Amino acid sequence: MFRFVIPVMLLCFVSMLSLQAAEEAEYSFDIWDWTEPALEPLLFNTWVKELADLGFTRVELSVPWYLLETEPGRYDLRWLEERIHSCEKLGLGMRLRINSYYPKMIPDWYEGDRWMDVDGKEIEYAIPSLMDARFWEHYAPLCTEIAKCCRNRNVLYNAFIGIHGELKYGHWWHYDPATLKAWREVIAAPRPAWLAEAAGDHPLPDYPPEPEPTAGLPDTSPVTMAVIAFREYCWHTALQRFEEALKAGDPDARISAPLGESYRRESAAMANLDYFGLTRGAAQVVHSYDFFWHAQDPAWVAAASVAAFQRITGLPVVFEFDGAATLETLGYTLSQLLAIGQSAAQAGAGLKIANRSYLSASPSAQPELRELLQLWREQWRPPLISERKETVLLFFSKWANYLYREDTEWLHDAQFGVYKLLVDAKIPVRIINEDNLDEDLSGYRAFYMAFSPRNLLPSSARKKIDTLPLLIIEDFPEAPALKNNRATGLASGIAQPTVFVEDCPVGAEDLSHLGAGYDYALTLGERRFFAHRRNHVVCGYPVGSLYLKGPDPMVHQGLILWALQQGS
Repeated sequence: MFRFVIPVMLLCFVSMLSLQAAEEAEYSFDIWDWTEPALEPLLFNTWVKELADLGFTRVELSVPWYLLETEPGRYDLRWLEERIHSCEKLGLGMRLRINSYYPKMIPDWYEGDRWMDVDGKEIEYAIPSLMDARFWEHYAPLCTEIAKCCRNRNVLYNAFIGIHGELKYGHWWHYDPATLKAWREVIAAPRPAWLAEAAGDHPLPDYPPEPEPTAGLPDTSPVTMAVIAFREYCWHTALQRFEEALKAGDPDARISAPLGESYRRESAAMANLDYFGLTRGAAQVVHSYDFFWHAQDPAWVAAASVAAFQRITGLPVVFEFDGAATLETLGYTLSQLLAIGQSAAQAGAGLKIANRSYLSASPSAQPELRELLQLWREQWRPPLISERKETVLLFFSKWANYLYREDTEWLHDAQFGVYKLLVDAKIPVRIINEDNLDEDLSGYRAFYMAFSPRNLLPSSARKKIDTLPLLIIEDFPEAPALKNNRATGLASGIAQPTVFVEDCPVGAEDLSHLGAGYDYALTLGERRFFAHRRNHVVCGYPVGSLYLKGPDPMVHQGLILWALQQGS
């Protein structure tokens, strides 16, 4: 969809260099500007001294807008300069979140639209609208002044302009007047290319509806697709403005992208599945792993999430551990957290400790910090980039996640289960999505579309896949029907796998319609699965779900290993 205009080959080259350059892990700790360690200079000095002694390398500090710009256009950066100086004396780098999210940190004098829900009600966080020119008239010059102050210093910047300071809406909160005005402008003829691809020339309403949840069948309404593409456009536009503002103060300013996890339920509402587009101006990704959704998940899920960010963006990733209170409420044990940390560290992610500046205990009095740091030092490995001829491209469609808006994690399992299958088989994997299709992808071992039905992809993505000179394996050529609970049993053929799983609402699809030229390796009654011909294999059932939740995972792994041998 919409993306920054950067030569693709140069972009890919720079991205891969960035990923390979991650030869040391970053260890960072955030301090919120409304908490005592940030507000009290002596306490701040104590905390950063203890962080340096523990082995942290960077302090992430949110920056209070209301203190730095008490009147419009009048800047006083002493609060920030004092804290930067304290960190510099100890050899600590900084990452600055320039705060427009937390309501009390927004200046009283600011007037502008705030995010609203579909009923036109302002949300409780009172976040300024990203599409309101009045916001950028003030926030952008503030960013420029901060970048001037920090020029030639070990500082990274991220835009504190979204829910929880991440690049996500958090819900369908794009109904403020400024954003609706932008919507009406883009739906007018002639439509921009990104919108035309999403909705064609389908009539679009002046006031778009809120996309509804789905229940096992995707919503392919042009209106829904237009709304989701528009929200990507809003984030892109905001990030461009943020980058331009920083570069005006420091042409060498380095940006950090604070991305909450996606490829799971609520992906469409969060509007942050555009990993690639939202990181084009960035030097790193800070990945807020969603501990809320993963309380019962095994540790490998963390490594898979890191791998998705690394290989889609081509950037180093820092893995964020949530605050102690949150983790205790969710019931995590220390052994679980250490297992998750080991998984993320071995995947090549740095470490970030979040939401602990609320605590009265200083860093040295939090023993789990020492344990996590020690684990990271022992377990961290630089991201491994294998040779193309050995590596399977694992395609996770972001549009499948946008159009299936489920209340369970079955789609996550259907996609990431294939990652687990391949990794368990010791096969190198690179996760990609629609935005990586502009790269030269020749020379890879295969291209596996893990539950990414082609009819859910933009037409440009389908055309690019059709021209790939690779063995293509896919679960379904089109979005499957709902499972018929009576149609159960074992398939027969080259193996006898179960092709239905209770947790997944979709079942096995008969592939006989693929027509002449295909052979079928599995059958169940009159239905045929595992269609294959030279350089193309179609499975016809959700392999990832069966690998994770079915009774015979090794049979499915064996079938995929067989499929990988069907290339020319």
